[in-house]
Amino acid sequence: MKVISLTLAASVMLSGCGLKEAIRKNDDRYAKPGAMDPVIAELFYRVYQFKLLDRYRITHDWVNTSGCQYRASMRPGSTPTELTFFYIGHDIVEKDSKTWLRYPDGLFDFDPWVRSVKWVSREKGKEGEELEVGFKPLCFESWWTSSHYLRLRIQKRSFAEFEGVFSERFPEGKWRSESLNGLSWRVQQVPSNLLRIRRPNGLGGPYQAWLTTLGDSGYVLSIEMGASKESLDHPKAHADIEAVFKHLVSSLKVERLAP
Repeated sequence: MKVISLTLAASVMLSGCGLKEAIRKNDDRYAKPGAMDPVIAELFYRVYQFKLLDRYRITHDWVNTSGCQYRASMRPGSTPTELTFFYIGHDIVEKDSKTWLRYPDGLFDFDPWVRSVKWVSREKGKEGEELEVGFKPLCFESWWTSSHYLRLRIQKRSFAEFEGVFSERFPEGKWRSESLNGLSWRVQQVPSNLLRIRRPNGLGGPYQAWLTTLGDSGYVLSIEMGASKESLDHPKAHADIEAVFKHLVSSLKVERLAP
């Protein structure tokens, strides 16, 4: 349902223009690219936590403007009205060479987010073409105006394979090793002068990607920030989003559970 403000309603009557035209103009204001971009100054962080293979407890932050795909529920506060913004996801487990989310009454197929899942296309002109529909991002946020994105992925791959994917797709990236909060990371960074131009959807290409293993579980995690040449025209937004990105990387905790 569309809600029209008293100011808008008054302007309709005074100007004599039609109601449909007024609604269209109001909608167009929000339909402009970038109109719905998250406001950096208003961001805060949610905490996500889940168990992996009953061997690890994984905890990380994510921005409040978008949710992660763990099917998580907010942990209750000390009072009925307290909002903790601490979300507990369902346990991630394996069975029959697949990955699942464990529910009290069964399992939910989690393969599309962490494994390769192929689909044979029926789209006209692409009939029979095998498409990759797996490896979906678990968390994602973007800014059209400044051409940035943030993404978190977890994949069932060897670390060497995962790093190889980044090297193949983004050969302009330079690699280095980092240690942060007890975790060893491989970091790929694209120099500013080699950033790609923005894509038709407004998003940038690769800028920074931090990769690490989740213990010896066989799963690897990446936290990524995308940017484009056009992002450099927005230096404050670029610096602000990079600060958010660094917070997300620093928030990751991988704890071994007691047997």
